[in-house]
Amino acid sequence: MEKVWQNVGLFAIFFARTASFLFILPILGNRSVPVPAKIGLAAFVSIFLLSVLGGAANRLPEALLPFILVVVGEVLVGLALGFVTQFLFTGVQMAGELVGIQMGFGLARVMDPEFQTQVSIMGEFQLLVVLLIYLSIDGHHFLMEGFARSYQTIPVAGVVVGRGVVEHLVGMASGMFESAVKIGAPAIVALLLTNFTLGVLARTVPQMNVFIVGLPLKIAVGFLSLALTMTLFMHVFRNLWSHFRLDFTVFLELF
Repeated sequence: MEKVWQNVGLFAIFFARTASFLFILPILGNRSVPVPAKIGLAAFVSIFLLSVLGGAANRLPEALLPFILVVVGEVLVGLALGFVTQFLFTGVQMAGELVGIQMGFGLARVMDPEFQTQVSIMGEFQLLVVLLIYLSIDGHHFLMEGFARSYQTIPVAGVVVGRGVVEHLVGMASGMFESAVKIGAPAIVALLLTNFTLGVLARTVPQMNVFIVGLPLKIAVGFLSLALTMTLFMHVFRNLWSHFRLDFTVFLELF
C-alpha cells in the first residue's frame, strides 16, 4: 500500500509540473484548445515521464503540508518554464503593435483568443506567422525535450531557486523588447521616412490635405514593407530562436 501511495504522489507531482507548463505553452496553451484535451495530454506526458524518470526522484515527504509545498514548488517550476517561452512570441507581437500604430491601425483592435485581450491587427498577424515558423522548425519538439530534461537539472522535490535564476529571467524579459525592435525595424523605418516626407510636403504644399493622403499611403507602405521583408523576418526569427534555445538551456541549468 505504501508503494501505491508513493506512485500516486509521484504522479501528482509530475502532473503538477507538466500541466502548469503545457497550459501556457504556445499553441497548446491557447484558450481555444479544450481544457479536457490539455488535462489528458498532461496526464499522458506525466505517465510517460514518470515511467522513464520516476526512479531518479527524491523521496517524497510523508506529511501532508510538506507534500503540498512540494506540489506548489513543481507548479512554480512549470509556470516559470512556460513563462520564459512566451517572451519571444510576446516580442514578435509587440513588434506588430509598433508597426500597426505607425500604419494608423492603433484603434483597430481584435480579440486575441490566447491572452483574452485586445491586440492590434498587425500584432495578431505577425504572431500567427511566427507560430507557423515555430512549428516548421520543430520548436515545439525542442520545448518538450527541454521540459523532459528539466527533471534532470531540477529534480522532483528538490527545487531550489537561486539568485542567478531571477537575474537570468529578467535578462530574458529585457530581450523581449530587443527582439521587438529587430523584427519591426524595417517597417518602422520605412513608415518613419514616410511620415517625414509627408511633413515636408505639408510645409511646402499647404493646400494638400496630408491626413487624407497620408493615411492610405502609410497603410500601403506598411503592407509593402512587410511583404518585401518577410524573408528577412523569417531569418531574424530563426536567429532569435537560436539565441532563445541557448537561454532556455542556461535557465534550466541555473536551478
